[in-house]
Amino acid sequence: MLNKSQIIRLQFFAIIAFFSLGKLVAQPGSSGVAMPPQYADGILAVVGDQIILHSDFETEKVQLARGQELPDTQQMYCFVLEQLVIRKLLLSQAELDSLPLDDDRVEAEIDNRIRNFQRQAGSLQELERYLGKTIQEFKEEIRPKMREQLLSQQMEATITGTVKVSPQEVQEYYKEIPEDSLPVIPTEVEVAQLLVELPISKISEDFAKEQLLDLKRRILNGESFEKLARAYSMDPGSKNTGGMLPEFGRGEMVGAFERMAFKLKEDSISDVFKTEFGYHIMKLKKRKGEKILAAHILIRPENTSDDYMQASKQADSIYQSLQNGETEWCDAVKKYSSEKLGNRGYCGFLVDQATGLQKNLFESLPSDVKLVIDKMNEGEYSKPAITMTPDGRSMYRILYLKKFVAPHRANLIQDYSRIQMEAESRKKQQALEKWVEKFRQKTFIKVMPRDISCDNIARWNND
Repeated sequence: MLNKSQIIRLQFFAIIAFFSLGKLVAQPGSSGVAMPPQYADGILAVVGDQIILHSDFETEKVQLARGQELPDTQQMYCFVLEQLVIRKLLLSQAELDSLPLDDDRVEAEIDNRIRNFQRQAGSLQELERYLGKTIQEFKEEIRPKMREQLLSQQMEATITGTVKVSPQEVQEYYKEIPEDSLPVIPTEVEVAQLLVELPISKISEDFAKEQLLDLKRRILNGESFEKLARAYSMDPGSKNTGGMLPEFGRGEMVGAFERMAFKLKEDSISDVFKTEFGYHIMKLKKRKGEKILAAHILIRPENTSDDYMQASKQADSIYQSLQNGETEWCDAVKKYSSEKLGNRGYCGFLVDQATGLQKNLFESLPSDVKLVIDKMNEGEYSKPAITMTPDGRSMYRILYLKKFVAPHRANLIQDYSRIQMEAESRKKQQALEKWVEKFRQKTFIKVMPRDISCDNIARWNND
């Protein structure tokens, strides 16, 4: 049975299924037909020159569960095993076809995952303690699995990348759905925002620089960089970790920050320098080739009452121009909205992260946005109001409610884009299934599901 430490690690890293677990043992089933009881790690299948271990199966289960308990049924066991066989078939063919995969892409993906893990763990040291090994050791361990994962994804993209659906195919897909099976779409909205940044006075900028110069003097006189970062830094992402940042390389930080990082020597403290986020001092912890481990303290110049008044006047002027029809919404966003946060390219519209569509489920919107647009009608603009950005800055915001769609059964008029996505997804799945059927007959496959009988698995054996 998985011990507590392994379960915690699996749950923590459920977002990926690529790290080694050592000798694992499956848990007995809790409902339905029991899973194979208490087997130590071993081979479940061979696909070409690829093997599937029982530990791969356990990791895949956690990946699919995303923190929820999956039923240990025969159906679930067979489904998970078949998904692993398909993935290995994709990998086997990718290697036969010599699909190109740049090492930099593998490293970038690993670094990105580790940065996410570090944010969850709280600090690099806590993450290493949690893993029971150094980050470098963890990277060495997961690199082969990450390469396999990316190659499989690349092979699938090669198979399905050119698949598109025509309007006629979308209509045919929609007609196939029984009327009583059409899903009810919750309330949707199309909403955009215009963000007016507050100016920064020279007095505020000078004061921020003086604060950092004083902190640097205190650090050079023996005070702890980490303690001062916790007490004074305005970076919410690193403040609680003593200013420590996830390991980064070139192209991963804003230019001024990156240039300073690569100029410093280990354990040295930088001069005060400026980025778009404010003023910083940085301590270089370690440099490993083109990778940097550093901590920083950020002081953001505070806005004065005059700054607020100036931004308020500008926001009010924009609002009146919109209300009077003197300015089109998209033109106003492109001219006045924050360059970094205003989503100018999409006229300030909020985009559903899951679908990439401009329509958002009302309930998925930030609570402060919901509170405002709930009282608006289509085509209306909200009066300018102060809002806080993710990095803690104040801005004036104007919201524009373009469309409000009440709950309804899915239809081609209101939900064409969603239905198109579903139709295309099914067509891609069919293309993948066709490819799998063709190439499984050309590949040596031996599946050994132990004590479970899987009808969907039996067809795979062609040894």
